[in-house]
Formats: sequence, structure tokens, C-alpha cells
Amino acid sequence: MLDEITKKSQNAVPDAVLNSTKCVVVIPSIAEATVKVRAGGVANCREAADSWSAPAFVQFNGRGIRPHRTDLLVFVLSDTGVRALRSGELQIEGKKRAAAPLVSTTPVTTQVELNAELLIYEGAAGVLSSSEASGVIRGDAGTWDPIHTAIPRKTSEKYLSSVASFFNTITVTGIVIHHTAVIPGETTAPRSEHDIDEYHRGRGFEILCFGRVYHVAYHYLIMPNGRVKRGRPERCEGAHAKGYNSYLGISVVGDFSSTDNPTGKKGPTGPTTKQIASLIQLCRRLKDHYDIPLQHIVRHSDISSTQCPGDRFPFRSVLDQLQRRSGGAKPGHG
Repeated sequence: MLDEITKKSQNAVPDAVLNSTKCVVVIPSIAEATVKVRAGGVANCREAADSWSAPAFVQFNGRGIRPHRTDLLVFVLSDTGVRALRSGELQIEGKKRAAAPLVSTTPVTTQVELNAELLIYEGAAGVLSSSEASGVIRGDAGTWDPIHTAIPRKTSEKYLSSVASFFNTITVTGIVIHHTAVIPGETTAPRSEHDIDEYHRGRGFEILCFGRVYHVAYHYLIMPNGRVKRGRPERCEGAHAKGYNSYLGISVVGDFSSTDNPTGKKGPTGPTTKQIASLIQLCRRLKDHYDIPLQHIVRHSDISSTQCPGDRFPFRSVLDQLQRRSGGAKPGHG
């Protein structure tokens, strides 16, 4: 069920909700019930940014499920909710709960929604909607101890991989433009995507997404010759701009800061003509494919305290050209 939802981008859970989730409860394939529902599922809690506890068995007793076979997803956002879940009894009050936001209907997630104790979704055929379910989720507190878990290790590991992939996928909402600058300890800009991959591996930027591990924090790199290199897949969360990792990260190889690279000793002082042509073509394709508004194409420095992509990067010219529908060389993909 998690894998099916992960593959679909429509009606996705906002990235801000996924990042704020402390525990998740999955109640799969609830059969049709006229009034009361009793169904089993599993729960697990976040131990670190990309690490989850082993799944524990739980039971949902409640009502308010739509009259068809449904999956129930409960996101626990508060410490109070975590304590209730781990103690063995998490109450769900349907009428008092905020509606669960979706990317398609709530492009900007409010702090009110993120301060909720719980957000609950129903899934049918991999498509999510806010749920009005109410009831209680119960589990033996002892089942949170891995020693007492009856789930085989391989099954648990496969499930945790699906959970990690689910929380690491995004619905694209914008683009952030970067420059790579110079890797610490080096004297010039990176010579290949391998250099960046190794540097980001050391920085701990890796992500498990769609069952595979990626290290490069960006989604795309644009080399000095204009060739476009892929980093992590477009629907995998980036690690390039805090709070904006549902935006695609595109990094132009070079250091375009007059402060860091005043004389060009660290490489060209500005992006090459081929880099700009490839960037415009790539941004245009992504903008059209994901219906990204022009105001959601930003520099890293527009959203964070940084000089990236440098004061010599011709951002205004790039935006002006993106507004036009003609011209631009087709980027070559590596």
C-alpha cells in the first residue's frame, strides 16, 4: 500500500507534514463496514531524520470509514500523541481534528496544521483524501520492544524500506538554482559528478528512495560543457535547501561569487553559455511538466542566508528567457 501511494504523485501528502511526522500508523485494506470497524495494522516511530523503529502490531477500533475497501494512514505529529501511541492507547477524535492537507488542495501548509496532534488520511487505489475516522488505536506497549516483535527480520526490513521511501518522496512544487562552489579542501570547482557524489556522501546527504540509496543532494548538475547530469530522481526529496526540499535542486558547476572567486583561480567567474542554455531548457521542461509557477523558480540565496549561486550568476536574464517560449539549445544528458 505504501509503495502504491509512493508511485503516485496526485493527492500527495505535503512535504512539511512528512518532515514533521514523529510516528506513522498504517491500517491496510479495511473491509467495508456499516458502522463499526475493527482492523489490524502496524505502527512505527522516527528515531532519526531517516531512521525508523521496527514496526509494532496495533489494532484500530472505530467508525467513520467510507463504505469501500480503504487504507488508513495516521500521522502523529506531537509528543503527546507519540506517548499515547507507545503506551498502548491513542484516541482519535474525528470532529475535533483538523482536515489533513493535500498538495493538490493546500499548496502551502500552515503552522496550525503542523501543530495538530494527528493528521489522518484514507487511501483507495493509491489515492489519498482526508479522513473523518474516529476511534482508538491500541497496542501492547511491550510490542515496541524489538525482542518481542513477531515480525521476521527480512519482512521488517522490507517494510522499513517502504516507509523510508514513502517519507522521502515529494510532489514537486518549485526549483532552486545553486552553484556547486568549491568543495572544501580543493582549489577548483568539481571536475565531475563523482566528486560531488563523494563529497555529499561524506556530508551524510544520502537518501533511500524507491528502494535505492542516493548521495548527491541535487536533482540535476549542469557541467561546464552544458551536459546535464542526473543526481537523485525528481520525486525524491532533495537535501539542498532547508524547508524547500520539495523544490527540485539544480546546481550549476562552478563558483560564481565575486567574494569567493574574484580572479577566476577557482574556475570561471560566471556560468558558460552552454550551461545557461541547458539550464533554461531544463527549467522550461520541469516548469511545464510540474506546472511550476515562475515565482517558484528561485536562487538558493532567495530562501536562505547564503551567496549561492553567486552575485555573478545572471538570474534575472534566466527568468526573462524562461518567460519566452522559444529558443534555447537542447541540453545533453549524461
